[in-house]
Amino acid sequence: MTRSLQSSLGILLLILFTGTFGYMEIEGWQAFDALYMTVVTLSTVGYGETHPLSPAGKMFTMLLIILGIGNVAFVFRTLSLELLNPFIGRAVKEKKMLKQLNKLSGHYIVCGYGRIGKDVISTLVKSGQQVVLVDLARSVSEELEMLVPVIHGDASSEEILEKAGILRAKGLVACVQSEAENVFITMTAREMNADLTIIARFEEESTQKKLLRAGADRVINPYHIGSAHISQIIVKPTISRILDSSGPESGLNMNFEEIDLKTTHPWLGQTIRECDIRASFNAIFVAIEKTSGEIVSNPGADYLFEPFDRVVLIADSANFKRLFEAYER
Repeated sequence: MTRSLQSSLGILLLILFTGTFGYMEIEGWQAFDALYMTVVTLSTVGYGETHPLSPAGKMFTMLLIILGIGNVAFVFRTLSLELLNPFIGRAVKEKKMLKQLNKLSGHYIVCGYGRIGKDVISTLVKSGQQVVLVDLARSVSEELEMLVPVIHGDASSEEILEKAGILRAKGLVACVQSEAENVFITMTAREMNADLTIIARFEEESTQKKLLRAGADRVINPYHIGSAHISQIIVKPTISRILDSSGPESGLNMNFEEIDLKTTHPWLGQTIRECDIRASFNAIFVAIEKTSGEIVSNPGADYLFEPFDRVVLIADSANFKRLFEAYER
C-alpha cells in the first residue's frame, strides 16, 4: 500500500470517527445510528435523518457537510487513481512505445527472451544497434523495457510482427524455446519481408532443414557453437585468445565489420588496389560474399567490386569510424 493511499484512508477514518463521535455527544445516539448518519451525510444520498435533529445537531451536520465532503471527495479521488494507475500507466507506456516503434528502421527483432535471446539483445545493444523484443510472457524486467521496446505477444502472428516494424527491419532472430514455433516465426517473417535477414535457433537436426525451407538465412545450434568453441580453445589457443580479446575494451581492439555495396556505392567499378583502403584506413579485406552466395576469401588487390557485394573487413574501431564517415554503410 502506497503512502498516499495510507494517508487517504487515514483521513477517511478520521472523518467517520469525528462525525460518529459528534452525533453521539450532541444527540446522544447509539454508535451505529451515529455512524449511519455520518455516512449518509457525507455521501449526500439524502435518505433523511435517522432521528430528529436538535439545533446543535443541525449545526454540526452543516459543518460536517462543509468540511467533510471535500475531504471525502479527495480521498475517493486518491483511491481511484491508486486503483487505475497501473492500467493508465500501462496505456501511456504502450502509446509511447508504439510511437517509438513507428520511428524505427533498419532495426533487429529478437523473438524470445530466454538465455539465447538475452545474450543476443545484450550484444546488439552494446554494438549500437536498435532492437525490438517480442516475447509472449509478461515477466520481462522494467530495466529491459527502458532499454529496448518490448512487445508482448505471439511472434508468429503477422499483427505482432507488423507492430514490431518487420517491414522496416534489417534482421530477425527466432530463438524461442519451441522449435516448431521458430519454424512458424521464420515462415511468417519471410512471407512479410523477403529482404529480411533471418537467423533461427534449432536443436534437432530435423528442424534445421525445416527452418531453411521456411526461409531462414542461417540456422544456429547454440550447443554446437559452444562445443566447437571449446574445441577451438583446446586446439588453437592463441587464435582463440586473439578473437576473444578483440573489441574496444581490450588492448588489441580488433573488429570485424561488413559493408553492403549498394548500387550507388563509390567502390563499385573499382579494384581493391584503386580504393586504397589499406593505406587510408589501415583496414584489411578478409572476404567478400557475392550475390550468388560464393565467398571470395582473402581477395587480391585486383578484385573488382560488383553491385551488392558484401565485404568483410578487419580494423580497429577508430579506423572503422573514419571509414564509415567517409563511405556510408
